[in-house]
Amino acid sequence: MASFSTAPGAEALRGLGGPAAPIPGATSGPLPGAQIIDDSGPITYGERLATFLISFRQKARAAGVSDRTVDAAFEGISVDPAVLARDNNQPEFTRPIGDYIGRALRDASPQLFRSRTAGLGPLLQRLEQTHGTPPEILAAVWAMESSFGRVTGDMDVIRSLVTLAVSGRRGAFAEAELMAALRILDRGLAERSTLKGSWAGAMGQTQFMPSDYLAYAEDGDGDGRRDIWTSSADALASTAHFLDRKGHWRAGESWAREAALPAGFDYGLADADLKPIEAWLRLGVRLAESRPIRVADFGEPVQLLLPAGWRGPAFFAFPNHMAIRAYNNSTAYALAVGLMADRFAGRLDLAASGPNDPPLRLADRMEAQKALALLGYDAGVPDGVLGFRTRKAVKVWQKTRGLPSDGYLTLSLIDQLRSEAGLGVVAPPTAAAPANAAATD
Repeated sequence: MASFSTAPGAEALRGLGGPAAPIPGATSGPLPGAQIIDDSGPITYGERLATFLISFRQKARAAGVSDRTVDAAFEGISVDPAVLARDNNQPEFTRPIGDYIGRALRDASPQLFRSRTAGLGPLLQRLEQTHGTPPEILAAVWAMESSFGRVTGDMDVIRSLVTLAVSGRRGAFAEAELMAALRILDRGLAERSTLKGSWAGAMGQTQFMPSDYLAYAEDGDGDGRRDIWTSSADALASTAHFLDRKGHWRAGESWAREAALPAGFDYGLADADLKPIEAWLRLGVRLAESRPIRVADFGEPVQLLLPAGWRGPAFFAFPNHMAIRAYNNSTAYALAVGLMADRFAGRLDLAASGPNDPPLRLADRMEAQKALALLGYDAGVPDGVLGFRTRKAVKVWQKTRGLPSDGYLTLSLIDQLRSEAGLGVVAPPTAAAPANAAATD
């Protein structure tokens, strides 16, 4: 059976949700001459950092974090330009969802699952009994986040979070996570040198943010510690706890099932309306394969997903799909985890294949949003992020033009939008850039 396509030479399973590739030209160390422009005019990162550290020290003290912990955490701290580069410079190209998932699934198999979880069987069974999370789901998250613990990130979490807080774009989020990281240190749960992870502050083999570590980290190997960095048992136990408590994982239920759509189906119903399975069936939607839906899956309002548009696979997304989304709020990520888990468990592959669409440049996506706005459709701020608001606007535009209203943009549709809005058609680039970022929704 066919599946989402995998491009020749695609990398094997790796930490797709974890550390990104190095950015050329990015170096470590302070940026004494760098400037930030805000309402008060240009100031240097050094000035912003000094002001931030004074203010945050007071907040930490008020939160009960000792001055000794703060001093040790911030000793020699500086803004990390590698973090700024990854946060401020969006890649020019984004991989289509089919390519993203195809790359993630390239090596997924029952054999890979057995080899990577060898010796962890009793732990995984216990976690399923305690939290309801199937072993294959935990293994898929582990694979996506760190390639089964092999790529966990080596960036200083404290420095990364300080940099994000100082840069201001995600200041409130970064400050909350920084405070959580200081609490980890203050409580003696980890050493300062242990707090290593991704550029955004995610840590360990299953890439927990500091606040999630405090709330959900568990001791899986019984040594009295919650070591998500070097203990696979602790990382997997923590992920099971997270999916159970924060994601509200429902034991014994599916995460999603592939669907087959009838001729003439109203694609505008997908990715939005929640209906019981029976309602979808009355509209002519069927399962793509004969394995029956379990009784527990009936009656719950579910979403019908068309992640790659009307030409790609369709899915009934059950509540456990949203449990995975609690880990990473991305349709592409949740589908990759679920489909990988299905392969690990030896379940049938997809009946439909994803369209082989070329990547969309950031400029293309922003131009599409600008064109929609000029034509009177509310696509939100033209930031290049094709989220729910943009897709909703695309659906309305498609419907008025007699097109399949799936909310999925292709280069030809973007060119049509540009033409209608009077923006002209942008010439394609002279050389293809690497597709080095995953679709986020």
